[in-house]
Amino acid sequence: MAITKSVSRHVLLVGAPAWGHLKPLVALAAKFIHERPDIIISFTAIGDFRLKLEKELDAFFNEDEKALKDNIRFLQLVESGITDILQLFKTYSEGFAQVYPAMYAEEPVHCLTGRVYPTVPKPDVILLDPFLLEMLRTVRKVSGRAIPIIAWNTAALSSFLRLFGPESLGGLGNVDLKAERLAKETRRSKVEVLKELYDPETGKLVKLPGLPPMYDYEFNGQHEDESIIALRMTIFTQTFQSLEECDGILALANTTFEPAVCEAYRTWFAPRPAYFVGPLLPEEKQEEKVTNGHLSNSQAKESSSSSDGGEVKDFLDNIYKTHGNYSLLYISFGSHFWPMGEGVWKIFEVVLKMKIPLILSYNPKRAEMPSHLQKQLEASNITLVLEWAPQEVILQHPATAWFLTHCGNNSVTESVSNGVPMIAWPLGADQPVNAAYMSSTLNIAFELFEGRRGPGLLPLHRGIKPQGTLEAIEKEMQTVLEKAWGPDGVQKRENLHVLTKKINKAWNDNGEARIEFLKFLKKFVPN
Repeated sequence: MAITKSVSRHVLLVGAPAWGHLKPLVALAAKFIHERPDIIISFTAIGDFRLKLEKELDAFFNEDEKALKDNIRFLQLVESGITDILQLFKTYSEGFAQVYPAMYAEEPVHCLTGRVYPTVPKPDVILLDPFLLEMLRTVRKVSGRAIPIIAWNTAALSSFLRLFGPESLGGLGNVDLKAERLAKETRRSKVEVLKELYDPETGKLVKLPGLPPMYDYEFNGQHEDESIIALRMTIFTQTFQSLEECDGILALANTTFEPAVCEAYRTWFAPRPAYFVGPLLPEEKQEEKVTNGHLSNSQAKESSSSSDGGEVKDFLDNIYKTHGNYSLLYISFGSHFWPMGEGVWKIFEVVLKMKIPLILSYNPKRAEMPSHLQKQLEASNITLVLEWAPQEVILQHPATAWFLTHCGNNSVTESVSNGVPMIAWPLGADQPVNAAYMSSTLNIAFELFEGRRGPGLLPLHRGIKPQGTLEAIEKEMQTVLEKAWGPDGVQKRENLHVLTKKINKAWNDNGEARIEFLKFLKKFVPN
């Protein structure tokens, strides 16, 4: 492995083993190297993602920048194929515990690929996902407080503020401490009490900075699979503790996009620093959308990394020729989510009936599609169904009009940065707050309500009472699509394009994200 020159600084990046947490971290790694070629980056990885991460990195470097790219070294700590999430986190933490002492001692570091990385200076700073409490504890055990640990936050700020922030700012406070006491008093299991405290259904009105007022049960729009409740409670309690013990936070957020909650974070973390460096994407943005079939650099690289890339490009180009600008609907619920129940099939039926060009990201392992619907989708020459979709290629194409999304933070960032307005179907995690913020506060999205289940069917503070029937889902979808291609949709797109232009200047010389990043470098990785 060639390194550009004798490095003097070292940054360790430790992301949670989930693509939405890792993808923007690749972009951040590239920012470090472009800004400071004297820095070397160590980037921990699991086997299932290592090659994908290396391909993702290509979008940020031209051919003549290969020497710069070599300053980023991926350390595989886990073999491929671990499907149990708790076991994956455990193995990942154990792998980290093997390599970090050598890294701190400035010794060669061994990767599971068999590669041995040469000696470099000990890390100046560690960016660590707050989901990874055990790794934080490993760092403290080996190096005390000599190496600063900065929390790497990829989730929606409002969601983290609600779950882990102080009660004075609308957060739930120290839920673990409350649960310990309440479990003893009521003689119930701690997991049961944690679930009750993290997902309350009391009807209490919650006011978070920048969001419309919401009842407490609105933060969870779906019934949850019982098998993951204990896992989620474990991750939540560990995340709270990580945020308490870290030395600051660096968030995938933007002060133009959500100024109120960014200010709340500074209050929450003070006197520890809080930095906001979003968006983190390749340079090609909305203003460089593909025309006449030509792909931008990042699009071409994402397209080439997918076996469906050429097919997607040809399909989009054809839709652009036959249906024109802003004609296609892209639907994806991310890598890990899929709506429960039969209602989701109704929305596809509506799209087919309205003859709207469609790209659908659908993995049959998540849910079995009705055979009649599958045949209809296959028979349509304006519909493309993919197990994995090159999302940025789709969002950057001028044929793409709307993105129907679960509103995961990564998808929201990419959609906003590319100027594609959204139709939100939030399912859980940080998605309900993202959907409410974009539809109610910013007016750049529609939100679907009828697909909710469980507590999500309770009345919303915004004056909506979902019915949750198949008929209601179908009617709502048709109404929203009619509005999307009408004056209301035009207004939302105009609102978004104003915001997109501002946000995409964040990494200009005097842009807010670059200024925040330079402040971070000055404090933790000085020249």
